[in-house]
Amino acid sequence: MRPRLQVILLGIVSLLLYLFLTHISKEFNWGEGYADRPILTYLAIYFSLSLLFFSTCAILLKQPEDRFTFWAIIALGLLFRLSILPAQQLQEDDVYRYLWDGKVFSNNINPFEYSPSEVHEFKELRIQNPETYYKIYNERNERELEKLSALKWESPKSLKYLERVNHPGVPTIYPPMAQFVFRAVHSIKPDSILAMRIAFLLFDVLTMFFIIGILAKLGLNKNMSAVYFWCPLIIKETLNSTHLDIIGIAFLCGSIYFLVSHRHSLATVFLALGFLGKLYPAILFPLYFQSCLQNSRKKEGNLWLPPIINSLLFISIIVLGYIPFMGIGLKMFDGLKAYSLYWQSNDSIFSCLVFIFKNLPGELSNISFFSNPLPIFLSKLTVVCILMGVLIWLLLKNTSLSEDPETFLKQLFILMALVFLLSPIQNPWYLCWVVPFLCLFPLRSWILLTGLVGLYYLDFYFDYQEIQSWKIWIPWIEYLPFYLLLILDLQNKNKVLKKGKK
Repeated sequence: MRPRLQVILLGIVSLLLYLFLTHISKEFNWGEGYADRPILTYLAIYFSLSLLFFSTCAILLKQPEDRFTFWAIIALGLLFRLSILPAQQLQEDDVYRYLWDGKVFSNNINPFEYSPSEVHEFKELRIQNPETYYKIYNERNERELEKLSALKWESPKSLKYLERVNHPGVPTIYPPMAQFVFRAVHSIKPDSILAMRIAFLLFDVLTMFFIIGILAKLGLNKNMSAVYFWCPLIIKETLNSTHLDIIGIAFLCGSIYFLVSHRHSLATVFLALGFLGKLYPAILFPLYFQSCLQNSRKKEGNLWLPPIINSLLFISIIVLGYIPFMGIGLKMFDGLKAYSLYWQSNDSIFSCLVFIFKNLPGELSNISFFSNPLPIFLSKLTVVCILMGVLIWLLLKNTSLSEDPETFLKQLFILMALVFLLSPIQNPWYLCWVVPFLCLFPLRSWILLTGLVGLYYLDFYFDYQEIQSWKIWIPWIEYLPFYLLLILDLQNKNKVLKKGKK
C-alpha cells in the first residue's frame, strides 16, 4: 500500500477511536460512579491511538514531503479535535478553576487574592469568630467577598462548577496570560467548558502554524508536523482535559519561529508571553540572550546594546503582565508557593533523588528546611543544580543560531526536556511542552513516552478499586521503557536524529 494511503487509513481509524472516546466519556460524570468508570476502556483506546500515532510517525520519517499527505494531516488532525470537543472531562477538573478565575477577573477582582474556600466560609467566620474575621479582612475584602458569594449563587451551574474546583483552600496558581484568556472566555460565554476548549483550540492551531513555519525555515519535511498535530497526548490533554499549557506552548513555538527568522525582538516578546502563560520558558532566556549577542557581533554599533534592549523588553513585558495583579503584593504568589513547596506527582528522577536522600545516614526525614523535609529540599536543590549546570554547559558551547540552527534548537529541546524529567510534578500534560520539539528531533523514546505517560490515569483506577498497593508500580512501567530506549537513542543519535529532507 502506498504511504499516503497508509497515513489516511491510520487517520480514519484514529478518527473512529476519537468518536468512540467521546461516546464513553458520558460515563465519566463528576462525583458519580467512580468504581464503575470505564478507565480501562479509556486506556485501551488511548494506547490504540498511540500505536496508530507511532505507526504514522514511522511512515512519515521514511517519506519525502508530499503536499497531498500534508493536507491530509491537517484535515484529519482538525477532525480529531472536532470529534473530541463535545466529550465530557475524562478524569480532570482543572477547567473549573479556569472558569472561576475568569469570572472573578471579569468582575474586576484579583483572582490571586481569594481562595474558593474563603468564598464558601467567610460568612460563617464572620458570625462565629468576628474578631479573627476583622483581623483578616478589611472593608474592601468584605465587599469583594460578598460580590464573589453573589456570583457563586448566580446560577446552578456557577455553584456546581465552583464546588468542583480542586484544592479549594489554595488561591489560583495560574499566571497572568492565562488569567487574561480566562477572562476573555468568560466575557464570551460564562461557565462554558466548550468555550474554553474552543479558545484552547485556537492556540493549538496557532502552535501548528508556527511549527510548520519552523520546519519550512529549516528546510525540513513539513509532514513531520504530524508528530504534534496527531499526537493523542496533545489532543486529549488540551481539548478534553482542557489544560491551559497550550497557551504557553503556542507563544513558545511563536518565539522559536521568530528566532529562526532572526527577528530577535519578536522572539523575545513571544518568549515573555510564553512565560506569562506558564513559567517554564524562562530557562531558555539565557540562550536567547547569547544568540542576540552573537547576532549583534555581525553588525556595526554597540555590541551589547541589542541584547540589553531585548533583556529589558523581556522584563518589561513580564512586569506589565503582572501589574494588574500587584495590588496585593507578594500574596499574589501564595498559590504558586503552595504548588512549588508541597505538590509531588507521577515523578521519576525526582522520586529517585528523594529515595537516595532519605536513605543517607542520620534522621534526615525529621529535619525541615524551607517548609520541606530535608530529603525533599535536597532533591529540589539537586534538580536546580543539574538544570543550571546543563544551562551553563550549553552556553559555553556557544552554538551559533545562524550557522547551525538545528543544533541551537536542540539545546532548547534539551532544557525543556530536562525541566519535565527533573520535575517533582510530571503530570501528562506537562509533557506537551516537549512535543513540538519532536517534530524537529523525532526521538523514538520521547514519542513512545507520549503514549506511556497515559498510564498516569491507571492510578485513578487502582484508587477506585481500592487496590492502592499496585500504584507503586505505575511509574516504573511508565518511565523505565522510556529511559532504556532513550539510552539507545543517545547511543545511535546520528541515525535517529535524521529527519526527512525535501
